[in-house]
Amino acid sequence: MSSQGTDSAVNIKDYLIAKSPSVHLDAASPYKVLLQTESDFIISRKSRKGRADRELVILISEALFYFKEKDKIEEITYKGLADFLSGLGRQRLALEQVLWLSSLNKSDIHRLLNIITRPALIEMARANMLTQSTQAHDNWRMEHWEKSPALYKNVYASLSNISPCQFQVCVNLAFEIYSRFGYGEALYFIEALGKSKFEQFTCEHDRRSRSGDLNGFIQLLDEPYSLELRRLIDYTVDSYVQGITRVNCEFWQAYEQYLAIQLRVFGEIRDKYPRYLMTAYNIAALNINLMERIHSDEEFAELAAEVRSLAYEDKLYSVIVPTTAQQLAEEGITLGHCMGANAEQIMSSGLHILFLRNSNAKETPLVTLRYSNNAITGAEGLNRRGLTDAEREFLEVWGREKGVCTNSVAKEGNDVYVA
Repeated sequence: MSSQGTDSAVNIKDYLIAKSPSVHLDAASPYKVLLQTESDFIISRKSRKGRADRELVILISEALFYFKEKDKIEEITYKGLADFLSGLGRQRLALEQVLWLSSLNKSDIHRLLNIITRPALIEMARANMLTQSTQAHDNWRMEHWEKSPALYKNVYASLSNISPCQFQVCVNLAFEIYSRFGYGEALYFIEALGKSKFEQFTCEHDRRSRSGDLNGFIQLLDEPYSLELRRLIDYTVDSYVQGITRVNCEFWQAYEQYLAIQLRVFGEIRDKYPRYLMTAYNIAALNINLMERIHSDEEFAELAAEVRSLAYEDKLYSVIVPTTAQQLAEEGITLGHCMGANAEQIMSSGLHILFLRNSNAKETPLVTLRYSNNAITGAEGLNRRGLTDAEREFLEVWGREKGVCTNSVAKEGNDVYVA
């Protein structure tokens, strides 16, 4: 950096800090930056003829702030700063080394006074915790700093390179976790998030939420969802491997609704941390639509009665005829396929859904069968798998027993699916 504009007559001992290179606006400017460090600066303004130059001394490192004119020391006031900086006009005086204030003009007076009159902000500026900030941001940062300087330093060290808005969300969430669960859990969150590769991280539950709202994350810790904190942190951070690069209101809304659907369908949450959240949510939502589009359980039971004779059981497997729309939704959500796509056909086109289950676990979904025109037209297990050899052999026996054609059912890897 250029040393042009440095006044060699300045006695460093008078200011209690080491001398640094200085910069100024231009050769004609009445202002000179005499000293600057990461936290401190001293600026002089050339006075009228016959008067000594006036100096603004801001020594964050020593908590010393004053005007100096010859041997006279004056307290810093708003009026004093306004008069001192009035010669800048709209120009800004560069402070290239000062981390908490990169440049100065009259618009910075309120922030400067706010910092030098608050001990916590002085300490934060001394620790380089006020970079890329504003007066409003200074104040909310100070609120968190006063709760735990150590935690704030860890947040800053891990996340200060992100945008100010996202940084504010992360700080707020870290301290919310701190207030609920303690320092260790808050630090776990910060360290995990610091390793993430997200393009965006916010916690608003929906677009109507105020900016910086934490409800998207916090509500999943509370009743009725009651997710475990570290599992939620890990799952959120690891969602990057699902192809999710933006954790925002769409993420939190899908997550909350996926859990809510399970409570509605099962009365409990069976899958708190789905392998692929958006896929799981979309499937669950389609299956809920199925329940809503089938007008009543009585109507569905009448349809089920048409194929009641197809129920069957042997030692290994059973064919079950569902009698409620909720059973279909449970099947689709558990196995990960979209029963909702079959709703219109179930109600009007002669399609029936049957369940293939293990005989010793009849309540646990295994394979979903499509039955139409006296034939099995599709079979699909968990995550769209086809039939195993044992399942296919059972269905062939069942088909002969019931007079149902099973020629089209596929082994695993083939393309006969329920939806």
